[in-house]
Amino acid sequence: MDNADLEKLSISPGKLTPKFHHNTTEYAVTLGSDVGQIKVDPLTSDSGASYSISGSGGGKTVPLKEGEVTPVKIEVTAEDGSTIKNYFIHVTRLSASDASLSELKLSVGLLSPNFASNITNYSAFVPFSCSSVEVTPAVADKKTAVKVNGTESKKPTALKYGDTVVEVEVTSPDVSNKKTYVVVISRLRLPRPITFSDERQKLRFQCPVCLGILYRPKSIKGSDPKHVFCKRCIDELTRTSKVDPLDGSPLADVWRMDEFELDKELSSQQVFCVYKHWGCNAEVELCDLGSHLQKCDFRPVEVEKSGELVPAKDLEEKSKEASKGCPDCNRPVRSSELEEHKTYMCTSKHTNTGVKHKSEIRTWEKKLQMETSEKSADKLVKTAEEQIKECFKVLPRHGNAGHYDGEISPLRYLEKAAEWFATAIKLSPKKADLHFQLGQVLEEEHYVQDVYGIKPQKSSDDDDEMDFNMKSKESSKEDDIQAICEMRGAGQNAPLALQLKAIDEEYHYLLDQGQSDRADYVQKLYAWKSKQATQNKTAQLASNEEESLGKAYLKYLDALVNGADNHLYNLHVGRMLLLQSKPEEAVSRLQVAVGLKPTNLEARFYLGLALSQQKDGPGKRKDEAVKYLSEGIEHMLNQMTLDANDPGKENERWQQINLSSNNLARPDNIQWLQGCGLLSNVCKQMTKPPSGVMSRVNVLHAAAMLASYVLSHLVARGDTYHQAEWVLYETHFALLQMKLDDAKAVGNQKSGEISSFCENLSALLNCSVIPPGKQVLELKEKTCQQAVLLQSCNSRALYRLGDAQLSLYDNDDPTSANAKQTLKDAELSYRASIELEGSSSIGGEAPVKITEQRWFKEQEAKKEAEKKTAAAGGTPQKTASSQAGKAASPAGRGGNQAGRGSSTPTRGKPAVGGRGSSPSTRGGTAAAKAPAGGTRGKTSPTKPASTAVRGATTGGRGAATGGRGAATGGRGAARGGSTLTTNKPSAHKSGTCSPTKPLALSKQSSQTKPVAQSPTTPSTPVKPATTNPTTEQKPSGPPNKPCYNARLGLARVLMRKGSDSISEAHKFYEEVISMAPSVHDAYIELADSLIKSDPMKAVDTYSKYPFKEPLTFDDAYIYGEMVRLLMKNQKYDDPRLGPSMISLGKVMGLTVLEKYVETLDKTFKYSKLLKQVYAGVHSKSVDDPDLQQFFKFKCWV
Repeated sequence: MDNADLEKLSISPGKLTPKFHHNTTEYAVTLGSDVGQIKVDPLTSDSGASYSISGSGGGKTVPLKEGEVTPVKIEVTAEDGSTIKNYFIHVTRLSASDASLSELKLSVGLLSPNFASNITNYSAFVPFSCSSVEVTPAVADKKTAVKVNGTESKKPTALKYGDTVVEVEVTSPDVSNKKTYVVVISRLRLPRPITFSDERQKLRFQCPVCLGILYRPKSIKGSDPKHVFCKRCIDELTRTSKVDPLDGSPLADVWRMDEFELDKELSSQQVFCVYKHWGCNAEVELCDLGSHLQKCDFRPVEVEKSGELVPAKDLEEKSKEASKGCPDCNRPVRSSELEEHKTYMCTSKHTNTGVKHKSEIRTWEKKLQMETSEKSADKLVKTAEEQIKECFKVLPRHGNAGHYDGEISPLRYLEKAAEWFATAIKLSPKKADLHFQLGQVLEEEHYVQDVYGIKPQKSSDDDDEMDFNMKSKESSKEDDIQAICEMRGAGQNAPLALQLKAIDEEYHYLLDQGQSDRADYVQKLYAWKSKQATQNKTAQLASNEEESLGKAYLKYLDALVNGADNHLYNLHVGRMLLLQSKPEEAVSRLQVAVGLKPTNLEARFYLGLALSQQKDGPGKRKDEAVKYLSEGIEHMLNQMTLDANDPGKENERWQQINLSSNNLARPDNIQWLQGCGLLSNVCKQMTKPPSGVMSRVNVLHAAAMLASYVLSHLVARGDTYHQAEWVLYETHFALLQMKLDDAKAVGNQKSGEISSFCENLSALLNCSVIPPGKQVLELKEKTCQQAVLLQSCNSRALYRLGDAQLSLYDNDDPTSANAKQTLKDAELSYRASIELEGSSSIGGEAPVKITEQRWFKEQEAKKEAEKKTAAAGGTPQKTASSQAGKAASPAGRGGNQAGRGSSTPTRGKPAVGGRGSSPSTRGGTAAAKAPAGGTRGKTSPTKPASTAVRGATTGGRGAATGGRGAATGGRGAARGGSTLTTNKPSAHKSGTCSPTKPLALSKQSSQTKPVAQSPTTPSTPVKPATTNPTTEQKPSGPPNKPCYNARLGLARVLMRKGSDSISEAHKFYEEVISMAPSVHDAYIELADSLIKSDPMKAVDTYSKYPFKEPLTFDDAYIYGEMVRLLMKNQKYDDPRLGPSMISLGKVMGLTVLEKYVETLDKTFKYSKLLKQVYAGVHSKSVDDPDLQQFFKFKCWV
């Protein structure tokens, strides 16, 4: 009686979704555009029940409107007349003009974003070995026409090397509309250097940054010649600085251009198999390389028992006799390495493997221990491991440095884990594994701060008390040093080199006065301060017990004392010794690690690293070092190759799931990158590398590719970022030296290619975010000198040389003869660049202003000496390029050399400048040679740093800490503008970095003449083709274009010269403003020079700047200076004051205006101005009702 169910429900045409069930009341159906009506045929369960169909007019047929959804209600009434049940069918009749897909699928990979018919642009990543993808579109209306890449065929789409564009064209049934869905399918990059069969194609298809084959190439709109980069490389270079990396020109709003045609052409090029060094001589098209590598018989595979890498075809044979037991220690050793094992590493023969260290609970470790009722160390360890897992869940992703999800910092999770491990150690102090795990967590704390930009939270009172003594000691030392600097005329906060000079003078004065006790204390101050010049940040932290990295080292030592027979403990102690630049000590420890576990790949690699980083190199163990280093690099590349076959890896982007110390063979471990450079250096001494070892060129290309890969993936720009960047530049320079050597052998026929390579390197060095230091500045100067030698009439090469020379001057003692000569050379370089504008850029004689320079004369003298030596039948002097590879790498996560630090300063020796200015900074720091003695008093006429020469302090105008063009706080950050900080021209801002240590040249390279110059000298006099490319050539090529860079540099030189040169400097600043109105630096530096003499003229200069929306931090600085000067000179009625305050407040916030608002408010005359400012900052009208209450409160109405 009360049954209102349907027993059956069918429609015609179409099928219901979901399938009919009497309890399901909602259904849907989609019909073609040619279906004008639908027939609904219901059947009730109870024969006494009745139904009605809405819109049918009492029948079963319902008309449908095209392009709309028609709801059809079937109302069922039970026999009792009161029970009613409704069924609904939502009928969609497609529009004949609709050209949409209902679904789009790929046979490999996933679409991003997920498919929706109204979204037309998608991307997808597929494995590099995938050579084709089937794209399957689906439409709801069968009469809708679909074409994939212009064809209706269902054939799979062949993929190019990088990006493949798939266009799915959809045509509506009535042919009135078309819609195109675009899918860009990207194959993951093969992380190995690739060599063209035709070497001439290399220059055309090589990325100027990573030096690899262009991957997903993008060009810069309007660049001439066209500047093309890998997508990942150009994205990183322009992340915070919107300028062309190669010429410094500002980028347009829409500047990045896709190069799909270039990608297509590149994919058809013939290349060698990347396993050529393993014996494969196959040549294939680039687009087919991935599928070839999957089945290549020479691909390296690992022998399970020995860990040795062998070609796949030899795996079975090599596995039979993979290893033998050592007759003395009975450990499995590779058959071919038994003698090496017995000689250096057998623990039965070499029993003196202990370490002089006492395991104890230190003060900081006691502070970590927690009060708990838990008596099981194992349970405490599990709790600690859970905290570590939580840390990895909230680590920031790329582009989000310093920020994390949730309320608890990743660093806090690690701190909690450390507390639980320390508590477990309290319960079981002899358990080595607990010490080891605590060391791992402490080390991870360092990397979470450095790699992810996570800052420690404010410490508690207990923590403050714990660190108070150390901080007090360091603060006292620093105060004493600053007092000495003041007394010696260097001023407070002077450059590091001048501080060392002042301390040295005080030391010698005290000795002369017989105050030996005081002199000893000053000597200790000198040693303490000099560490800032001789060690990079990582090396300092690894040696400092108060830092996480230093604490980790102590815990590894504790673990080693309690478990000397564990290879892991020996490995990590040896690794930390390398971080501290102690390779000799590391060798003995790592030999024990390899002796205990002869097949451990990581221990073997680190032993090879330590052998190569020794003062005298690996010596007779050269072959052993090559084997260890090569195996480690190949292992990492193999793992990255496997990852490139997993599209999910690209999307996760550095999603860390393990402690860094548990996975050492990874690209962001700088020690692994440094291994590439060391391997190249050692291989240089071999006539032919062994099988399985890449050529020197390929090793360096691999290093450059890996370094650029790391730079584009690191979350924060900390010390790891700087070290990876230095590896990239050092690799570029090493390859430049090789090109120069090769060019000699063929008569400089490749000078055009080398010139381009030089220019690219000098341009990249301008983009560097590494804090300026001696080594990086000298590298830049040598590169620019070589570019000038190759193309001495190229005005761009000349002004870049001037930039490098000016930067060196700013990092030297301005009163020294060397600095004065450097400044003179910089002026000559800039003037020569300006004079050559409009003339041919290639060939011709070197300008007189270049031949007059000191470095050029030294080159000529060296060439003459070599000619005389050769004529006398002697051996020509070894060129500096032969020493190029021995330049010290910055100590990454371990490294022998001091890295970006100079040689240890000694009494009376040059004191290396620490913080320098970039090539085109305003003002700058200085370095000086410490004299042997001195008299008490102001012996240095240099201006104290506290006088705030523009550009003399760190900090930038940018918005984000540590980025290119970024800074902790922009100019104008403090109430109307702050003192101008160290910056490059607006064309490319340098990031703000805390004072780090200057880059150090190795002993050999520091004794050698400029490295980049020597390759231009002929190796023998019998090859007349080997001439200086800067002479005896007719001018040719495109003319030099006028540019502002040389004028801006020359203006800076003239400002540093002072006195009569200032008026001429002003003229050049005006020229810069005329040629490039958007360059902030010209306005700022010109106005800066006018502030003391005519502040209102400085305001006039600032007001000429052509501001554009949206305003930047650089704009805010100019507005801040205008406000500051107008307020200081009480020009409250100046019409520029109000708009400037509004613009400053919009960028920096109202806080910076508080002081000025208070001053104006006290006059009781400028309420109208204040209302306009407050309303303008909030982008509201003065009459806005929301502001009236505030204005009344301030008594402005």
